[in-house]
Amino acid sequence: MSSVVSGRYWFFPNTLASRLFILSSLAAIVGVLIVAFVISEEYRRNAEARLNDVLIANVFNLMGTFEVDGDGELMGLPDLGDSRYNLFDSGYYWSVEKVGGQSTRISSISLADQIIRIPSSVELDQTFQRSFEMDDKIGQMLQGLEAQVFLGEGDELYSFRITANKSSLNEEIQNFRRQLALILSIFAFSIVLATYLLVRLGLRPISRAVDTLGKVRTGEASRIDGQYPDEIQPLITQTNALIESNNTIVERARTQVGNLAHSLKTPLAIMQNELPKLSSAQQPIFKEQVETMRSQVQVYLDRARISARSSTSIASTPLFPVLEKLSSVVSKLNPSTDIDSDFDDEGLIFEGEEHDLQEIFGNLIENAAKYAKSALKITAEIVGDKLHIIIEDDGYGMSEEDIFKAEKRGGRVDEGKVGWGLGLSIVRDIVDEYEGGLKLSRSEMGGLKAMVILPGRKE
Repeated sequence: MSSVVSGRYWFFPNTLASRLFILSSLAAIVGVLIVAFVISEEYRRNAEARLNDVLIANVFNLMGTFEVDGDGELMGLPDLGDSRYNLFDSGYYWSVEKVGGQSTRISSISLADQIIRIPSSVELDQTFQRSFEMDDKIGQMLQGLEAQVFLGEGDELYSFRITANKSSLNEEIQNFRRQLALILSIFAFSIVLATYLLVRLGLRPISRAVDTLGKVRTGEASRIDGQYPDEIQPLITQTNALIESNNTIVERARTQVGNLAHSLKTPLAIMQNELPKLSSAQQPIFKEQVETMRSQVQVYLDRARISARSSTSIASTPLFPVLEKLSSVVSKLNPSTDIDSDFDDEGLIFEGEEHDLQEIFGNLIENAAKYAKSALKITAEIVGDKLHIIIEDDGYGMSEEDIFKAEKRGGRVDEGKVGWGLGLSIVRDIVDEYEGGLKLSRSEMGGLKAMVILPGRKE
C-alpha cells in the first residue's frame, strides 16, 4: 500500500512547523545516539587496554621479586601494592610455578586452593606471553595474563600467571554508560527544546502574516502591514500587490456598473415618455415590457455588483444593528404587527457588506410583515462557521407548490399584494454569491419560515 495520501506522507503532519521540529529532533536524537555509542565503545576499549597494561606491569613486578635458590626452589615476597590480592575470592590472583615440573607453586593469598587454569586453545606468542579469560569457582569472569621466563642461570621455564576481576571492570563500564546516558539525554532534551523554540520563533512571522491575511479576508484590514524577514518579504509584497489589484478591479467594476445603469435608464425613460403616444390597446403591452426591462436590468446590475465585490476581500458587518434598524422601519410601516427578535449573541458578525445584508433582510422582513396576521419572529445564531438567520410569520403560509413558485424569479403567489418574486430572486442571487443558502418551509407559527445561511462568526 502506498504511504502517500492526498499528496503527503501519512507519518508527517501537514504543517511546516511540525515537520521542521520532527526532522530536527530526529536528527538530534540519532546524532546523540551515535555519539553515545562511539564514546561508550571507546571507553570500553580504553578500560580493557588499561587493565591489560596493569596486568603486564604486575607480571613484570612478579618476575623481579622471584629467584631460584641453590636447591632449585622458588624464593620471593612480592608486593603488588593492591590489597585485593590478599582478599579471598576477589578475582585478583597470581601464581608462580615451574613449567612441567613438580616444584612448589607460590600464589597470592586470594587464590587459596584454586588454580589459575588457562584454556588449552590459547597459545603462547613469540614472547612467551598469552592473554586469556576464565571463570573462577564462584563464577566471576577474570582477565588473565601468563608469561614464561627463565630464572637464574638454569634452563628451567617458570610460569607467571596473574588475573584481574573483569566483572568489576564491566560494572565500571556499565556505570559509565549510565552516567553517559543521563548526560546525553539531558543534552538531547536541550537540543529538542532549543529546536522547538527556534522553529516557533523562526516561523512566527509566517503565522503573523497568515493572521493578518485572515483579517484582510474578513475586512478587518486592507493590506498586510509590518516588516518581515527577507525570505518571505517578497511574498508579502506580491500579496499586497494582488490585494490592491483586486481592489482596483472591484472599483472599476462598480464604476462600470454605475455607468451602465445610467446609460440604460435614459433609453428606458424615453420609452416610458413615449408610451402615451401609442394606442390604448398597445400601451399595456409596452408598459409591461418596459417595467420588465427595468426590473431585469436592476437584477443583473445588482448581480454584477455583488459578484465583483465578493470575488475579493469582503467587509465585516455587525448583524444586530442592521436587523434592529430594519425591524424598526418595518414595525413603523406595520404597527399592528408584533416583531420579536431572538439573538443567540449580539456580537454576531456577517462576513460581508452591510448593503447586501440590508438588501437580503429588507426584502424578507418586509414581505413577512405584509403576510403576517399579527406577529413575526427573527432568530439568529452561529452554527459552525455559518450564520443562521430565521424569519417566521403567523400568516397563512405557503403550500409546497406556492414555495416552488415563489422561489422562481418573478413568480407571485398573491397577485393582490406586492409579491415575493423579484425580491426573492435578488435575495437568492446575493446569498448564492456568498456561497450561502436560502430555505423556505412551513413555520410552527403557522406562516412561512425563511432561513438564510451566510458566512459569519462571533465577535
